[in-house]
Amino acid sequence: MLQGWADRKEFVLPEQSFFSNLREKFSERMSGMFPSFELVSETEIVAGLEKLLCARGLPVISLDRAYSSSSLNLEVSRLVDERGNVIGLKNRPGTLSIRDQVKMIKKSGVREAVLADDVIFSGSLMKRIIECLEKEGIHIHSVCAGIGIDEGVKIVESIGCEVKCVRNYAEIIDEVCERDFYPGIPFSGRLLAGEYNFSAPYIYPFGDPVGWASIPVEYATNFSKFCLLQTISLFEAVESCSGKEVRCRDLERKILGLPAGTERFVDVLRGII
Repeated sequence: MLQGWADRKEFVLPEQSFFSNLREKFSERMSGMFPSFELVSETEIVAGLEKLLCARGLPVISLDRAYSSSSLNLEVSRLVDERGNVIGLKNRPGTLSIRDQVKMIKKSGVREAVLADDVIFSGSLMKRIIECLEKEGIHIHSVCAGIGIDEGVKIVESIGCEVKCVRNYAEIIDEVCERDFYPGIPFSGRLLAGEYNFSAPYIYPFGDPVGWASIPVEYATNFSKFCLLQTISLFEAVESCSGKEVRCRDLERKILGLPAGTERFVDVLRGII
């Protein structure tokens, strides 16, 4: 998703070695809080999902374009209020309502399909989406996900759907996409209700690292600072490769509490550390 943003905004991303180093530092930090921490790479999820989906031999409806591209997508995001409370689901900015998206899929002629997503956690969201599609006459034969947690997988299987995952876990403390800790990355954080395309990343001062990502209270402040410094390092590398500054207005999704104009993004981040 970051490469897509760079292409659209005419920026150049640093070499892969930079991202490997960034992820290594992130993994070290997480392992210090969670000894059993595992970072599952995007490459593993994308390749594994593609293999699972090809084996099903049915049209694919993707819930997360970062891991599975398809001509059929459902753009769904969790909504939060300004206090960070989850208040429901909504279509992503710039897309049709969820109901209209489902109708468009039906209009395409699809009557049986496979759902693709990055993770099945509680299973409740997936169950709601399947029921919504089934109500419109679109039968979901299978669900394929990058990561499946047993409790959530059982919920989906209980309504008659086959579930296949690249990785399965009996139980975990939490599962969070890496992008949610990096302000300014496309699709980072939760969507803010009542605002157009504003997000709340999973770190202070924007969101709630404790409640949203199970970061221990005693680590939350320093971890948030670490993520801000990581984000600054990333966007400075983009600027260096591109020969121009990244302004707040260049971001794909604006950030709760930050300006959205011509301000240099890394300078704004430094001002809140």
